[in-house]
Amino acid sequence: MSEHTYTFSLEELGYALAVHQGEEMAAGLMKAFYGDLPEESWQLLFQAATHSLMAKGFIESISEENGEVRFIPEIAQMIQHLLHSNYMLRGVTDRNSTKALTIHELQQRYLYHLSDNHTLHFLAWTEPVDWEEELVRFYGLRPSEATGAISSEFKAVITEALWSRLTAAEAPAPSLYAELPADQQHLIAKWHHAFQANAGTMDNLSIIRIGSGDQTAIEHIMFFLPADEGVWVIHNQEEDRNAEPQICIELQSVSACRETLGYFAANLLR
Repeated sequence: MSEHTYTFSLEELGYALAVHQGEEMAAGLMKAFYGDLPEESWQLLFQAATHSLMAKGFIESISEENGEVRFIPEIAQMIQHLLHSNYMLRGVTDRNSTKALTIHELQQRYLYHLSDNHTLHFLAWTEPVDWEEELVRFYGLRPSEATGAISSEFKAVITEALWSRLTAAEAPAPSLYAELPADQQHLIAKWHHAFQANAGTMDNLSIIRIGSGDQTAIEHIMFFLPADEGVWVIHNQEEDRNAEPQICIELQSVSACRETLGYFAANLLR
């Protein structure tokens, strides 16, 4: 990641987007946190954001005659990148606090955007060589945890229908997956216990493309759940999108999961 990381409050980023003709993105960002506010309240928020951005040196000048606001060139480039990128890698975790890491691609340049609990936003340029380490840090995978190869006994492959029933059930009956080998039944029961202990949620990592009409398509997605022994990794191992999904539930060591994260992130380059 580049040496320069710029930190914005929610209000500062919303204002910067609005100044660069990104009113819709700014409104979506702000309303997700504040809800609907009267016009005077928005004006007060943006006025405070203007003063804060000027104090940080992010704004070069404001013309009182025509109201033109000039940000420093690098920040202006970053905001334009956010507005025009339609292909991205996005990671989300709700452990400790809600965080989202998005790497926005535009013309083979990549912008790192970390949102912490919706209130702070960090922007920096990044390179593919850094992504594995950045994702490991984002998901909090500790090097001290178990490492080494994971054997096939720590892996189960199930249908999408069974996956839907498992994630919907508080305590799924063993009869749901009785057709699986005994070791896979044990693995699924162990995963489900961890899943319920985490309030029925998991971290996720996805490749997203925004098409015409702002239609959002998830091209690839993977779920993660840290465990004492390593990390639960869940993904569809069927490469043909028109075929029946084959949901793989796998317990990986931290070192194996690092490689999985790096390999998944590389989809953004393909």
